[in-house]
Amino acid sequence: MAFETVKLLVLNDDPEATAIEDVVVRVFDSSGTYFQTQGTTNSQGRVEFTLLSPLTYQLRFFKEKVSLRQPVLLNVSTIPGENIFTIRGHVYAPPEAVHPRLCRCSGFFRNVDNSPAREHAIHVSTIFDPLLFEGNAMLTERLMKRTNEAGYVEFDLVRNGQYSVTVEGLEDQQRVITVPDTASANLPDLIFAVVDRVEFTPPGPWTLAQGERLIVTPQVWTSDGRVLPGLASQDVQWTSSDPHIAAVCYAGTSLELRAMAPGTASLLCTRTDQSIVRIPNTAVQGVPLDITVA
Repeated sequence: MAFETVKLLVLNDDPEATAIEDVVVRVFDSSGTYFQTQGTTNSQGRVEFTLLSPLTYQLRFFKEKVSLRQPVLLNVSTIPGENIFTIRGHVYAPPEAVHPRLCRCSGFFRNVDNSPAREHAIHVSTIFDPLLFEGNAMLTERLMKRTNEAGYVEFDLVRNGQYSVTVEGLEDQQRVITVPDTASANLPDLIFAVVDRVEFTPPGPWTLAQGERLIVTPQVWTSDGRVLPGLASQDVQWTSSDPHIAAVCYAGTSLELRAMAPGTASLLCTRTDQSIVRIPNTAVQGVPLDITVA
C-alpha cells in the first residue's frame, strides 16, 4: 500500500458549473465508522487529501444551503494522476422579487441548537417618510411576519430603502438595514451586517523610502453589499502592526502611510463591532497588507 494525492473539485449543478467554496469535506473509512481527515474547498472549489491506496473511503459534505449526495464512496487508485474526482452539488438560489423596484429579502432563522426558529416574529418599519411609489402612496406602517416551520421568512422591500428591523428575542437591538439594488438579498446578512472587505487606491502592498509619505484611499464593503462612506471610522479601526516602522494616520477620507524606519509592517483593519459572530468567522478580506520601508 502507498499514499496517493487525491484531488476533489466541488461544482454547482448550474450551467456554468461554478465552484462551491467553503464546503467541509470529511473522510471516513468505507463503512463510515472511523474518521480519517477533513478539508475545506477553496475559492476554486478544490480540496486535496493524502490517502492510502488502494482503499475505498466514504466522504461526507457540509455546507449550509448546499445539497450534496451523502455519502460518496471514493475508490483511491494506485495509479498516479487517476485520483481526480468531481463532485456536483446544488446551491440554494434565493427567490427574487417580481417587481423590478423591489428586492425580496428572505432567509432562515435558527435556534441556539440549530433547530428552525418556528413562529418567530420579525418586525420591519420604514425609515423614509411616506412617498409616492409609481403614483401610489406608500405608507410607513410596521410590517410583521412570522417564520414558517423551517424558520424561513421573506419581505419584498423597496430597493435602496432604509428600514428598522426588530427580531423576536432581540427586542433591545433595533437594527437598521439598507436594501440593495438587487432582485434578492439574504435577510440575516442585512440585519447582522459586518465589514467584509476593503480595497485600496493605489493598491498594496507598498514599498516606501524612509521618511516618505503615501496617501492611500480605502473602499470599505459590508457583508450586505454596501460601500461605507470615507474611512468608515465608526465601523473599523486602521492601525499598523509596528508604528515604529510604518505609521498609519487619518487624513480626511484617506489614510497617510509614514515610513519611519527600515523594515516591514502591516496595515491592519479591525472591525469595531465584535458582537456579531459569523461562522465560519472570516477576517476582513484585503488586509493585512505589507508596508516595506527601504
